Amino acid sequence: MQRFLVSRILSMILALWGVSLVAFFLIRVIPVDPVEAYFAINQLPVSEESMDAIREEQGFNQPLLSQYANWMWQVFQLDFGKSFVSKQDVANELISRFWITLGIAFTALLFVVFISVPIGVLSAVKQYSLFDRLARTSIFTIASMPNFWLAFILIYVVALKWGVLPLMGWGTWQHMILPSLTLALGISPFYIRLIRTSMIEQMQQPYVLYARARGLKESVIVLHHLLRGTLPPLLTSLAMTFGGLLGGAVIIEIVFTIPGIGRYILDSMSARDYVVLQGFILLIGVFYIFINFLADIVCALIDPRIRLKVEGK
Repeated sequence: MQRFLVSRILSMILALWGVSLVAFFLIRVIPVDPVEAYFAINQLPVSEESMDAIREEQGFNQPLLSQYANWMWQVFQLDFGKSFVSKQDVANELISRFWITLGIAFTALLFVVFISVPIGVLSAVKQYSLFDRLARTSIFTIASMPNFWLAFILIYVVALKWGVLPLMGWGTWQHMILPSLTLALGISPFYIRLIRTSMIEQMQQPYVLYARARGLKESVIVLHHLLRGTLPPLLTSLAMTFGGLLGGAVIIEIVFTIPGIGRYILDSMSARDYVVLQGFILLIGVFYIFINFLADIVCALIDPRIRLKVEGK
């Protein structure tokens, strides 16, 4: 296990370094002067003195490697610089919004698990039954709808007709349910199919046939053998989905008027606020890599074959 941990930590450090390079240099290679774009988009009077003052303030007149080194030094001190537009500290602005998006993403993932696991397991156990066909048809019909359309349906039915949840906005835990459920319904079919396929494959394995031959109850075989064998691919996929939700909940945040990080980044892209964008890419990258690192550790604990494969045994 020690070699596995060292291997994964080294991979994580390399990935973090790669994310920092992408966050910094990808924005710099875009053939647009961020200072000129900022003045043009915000319709501010342009003068060489004012543009030079911002370049000096942001350090854009220094060599790229010096800028990168200075930025990384600031990042290690949890300082992402100041926004072009608001002149506020980027770390504070990102983190204050990040918790909102994080809450929505985490709740959406819980909904995904609660929806996908029982339906996926029952569909595998009752393969080609009426339940299997109805469940797959219903969930894939929902999944074919765009997220914003699904959001409007939920708002109309749950918030307007039934009046059991807030329409939109932010402030209480009830505001989190509809946006999270919208995201979860769009993702759940993938997980239902993943669980169903994985469990059907597991059913053909010798250890499952041996468990049946020993006379174990079907419920014990499903819970202790089939579901356990499905956990590694399920956890890995959930970790990747979680990272995607953090960066991709923009439309849902706009529909439900949530002051999350997605709306903030969209506004920053419109204003070419590159300091905010590189901070956002780094923050999401760090969180994404850390979540996947935790998922790898859990998978190795559940299934020792994964650890032995990495250790070359």
